[in-house]
Amino acid sequence: MGKSGLCPRRWEVRVMYFKLAARNVKRQLGNYLIYFMTIALTVALLFAINNIIYSDSLSVFMDRGEGARDALQIMVIMISAVVAFVLGYATSFLLKRRKREFGAYLTLGMNRRNILVIFLAETFIICLIALGAGLAVGAFLFQGLMAFMMKLLEMEFDIAAYSVEGLFRTVLLTAGIFFLASAASAGYLKRVSIYDLIHGEKKVEGKVRHPFLWLIVTIVSFIGLAASGILFWHKLDTALKGGTVEGLEYLLAGFILFTALSHMGAAKSIVPFLLGRSRFCSRGSNTFVLRQLSGNLSANSVMLGCLALLMSLAVVGTNVSFIQKASQEEALNMAYPYDIMYYSNKYEREREIPLQEAEALIEEYAGIRQMIPWRIFESGRLDFYSRTEWYEEWMAPNDSFMPLSDFNAVMAPLGVKPVALDGEFMIVCNNSKAARPDWTDMVWEQGGKTYTFHSCREDYPKISYLYFYVVVPDEAVEGLDCVEQSRAYVTEKHMFDGMGLKQALAHLLWEGEDGRIEFEIREYARQEENNVSAILVVGALFASAVFLLMAMAILALKTLSALGEDRRRYEILFRLGLGVGEQAKALFRQTFSFFLLPFVLPLLMGIPVAAAGVHVMRMENMEASASMVPLIAGVVAVVMTFLYLLYYTATYLIAKRIVVWE
Repeated sequence: MGKSGLCPRRWEVRVMYFKLAARNVKRQLGNYLIYFMTIALTVALLFAINNIIYSDSLSVFMDRGEGARDALQIMVIMISAVVAFVLGYATSFLLKRRKREFGAYLTLGMNRRNILVIFLAETFIICLIALGAGLAVGAFLFQGLMAFMMKLLEMEFDIAAYSVEGLFRTVLLTAGIFFLASAASAGYLKRVSIYDLIHGEKKVEGKVRHPFLWLIVTIVSFIGLAASGILFWHKLDTALKGGTVEGLEYLLAGFILFTALSHMGAAKSIVPFLLGRSRFCSRGSNTFVLRQLSGNLSANSVMLGCLALLMSLAVVGTNVSFIQKASQEEALNMAYPYDIMYYSNKYEREREIPLQEAEALIEEYAGIRQMIPWRIFESGRLDFYSRTEWYEEWMAPNDSFMPLSDFNAVMAPLGVKPVALDGEFMIVCNNSKAARPDWTDMVWEQGGKTYTFHSCREDYPKISYLYFYVVVPDEAVEGLDCVEQSRAYVTEKHMFDGMGLKQALAHLLWEGEDGRIEFEIREYARQEENNVSAILVVGALFASAVFLLMAMAILALKTLSALGEDRRRYEILFRLGLGVGEQAKALFRQTFSFFLLPFVLPLLMGIPVAAAGVHVMRMENMEASASMVPLIAGVVAVVMTFLYLLYYTATYLIAKRIVVWE
């Protein structure tokens, strides 16, 4: 009887707690706005990316569909874990914002478990509403991302079907995030004392110790960041010129360390430095604002450094993914100057290939408008390779030569001016290492004639896999062995089923375990590159958006968690005669400065990333792509600024409503 009588009582208590939680949500709606907005946008992103992962449209990634799905799944799970950690950290700010209220509950006889149940019920209600709102927004965001992905794939977009698996995974991940955030809240309520809950607002932030030392740390860190950038630029040049690159992991570690230290140092040194400037402090409410910032920046210096690093990585990742996509078409045209290229080498295939049958397949899929043949000859000597690094490494093949008439014939359709050689030779490099030796004094003897150096070129379209080949007058190849008779095809259709043609040729020409087919198809490579770009860009957008949301949410919730203390101090300003306008102006400077510190470096990070992108494009002779890089960096900066202003505006308006006295 006793046990059965307790059940209704327990149920009534739980209903009472839930009603109390619902009432608190309504009353604390302003405080929960940032939290709600962050969860809703995160759910929208999760729903969109999960629907892409489990959409039938991912089957367009031929032979890459499962790999793409696995890669995106792993990324989503890892980022969800980061979101759970960050929201758990952010939830503690909500608890601190209401510590006096919870302290009152404890003094009225509630225990910590009761308070935790009430708070979890509140956050559950918020998460449930945010889940619904996020799914609604995510439904539109999914269609937008699918349209964007189809654009990257250069395919027609139709309204994509939603995935039940995607919905289930989103709800499951949201539940996991809520569970981990709740665990963090429980840990905080278990540790905090009643005194801290009730009187925590009266604690005075400690004064920054050794501000001059922190100023030196800031300066040294910024110098370290600049040095890391210069060293990376140098290594980038080395890599582009064909050299080996080592120590990138140390540069990355240095970037992470100097980014964190520079913000820690700035947070602990800027305000004490300004407080020492008497003329600056005597203006208006500057002294008040600086003292408000002093303890706040110092106490959160590590957090500010971590947020700056998180946002910097988001900016770099987004810029790099879009720069890669912008350069893709030009890079393809350089690597595949013709629609289809056939490379033959008598040393690497045991039997003759059925070339006529292969050309019949090309005609069927794409049509053949023009066919241009060219030949490669070998002398059996190492006159040229003896001057290269490959000769020293015992990797040198025989010297390879192309007749001048063949060279001009294959280059003419590509818009290259014909070359004239009168008793001379020209070296064409496909690898930058081949351009390093000094060829100017070389004299080549063949067939009783001598040939002198004409030029060494790296800017011609790639029509061979050789490290380099030597273009010589036609008579110079007489008596040499013809080892390659290759062909270039200009097709009637420039966009066709490249993957289907590749499979058909592979079925016809398959030989050995490596499955060599000797044909390079630009349309197949373009479709493959589009697949990679789509995964890279969409994945980078998702990760960057989530990272920025988390960073902005922490800044906002951290600012709002101190509003109780701020309200008491602004009341003193009001009683001293400071009007609403002056209070609002002081609050704006206080909150904007706190938000701005970790935002400046990530925003400026787009400049060196864009400069490096332009440098790479120009080194690779991709001028058209180079001109797009600053635009990409500008768009990323604008979007990032918009998100920053969205969160800051919401935070400022909430703070102003609570703090400013009228």
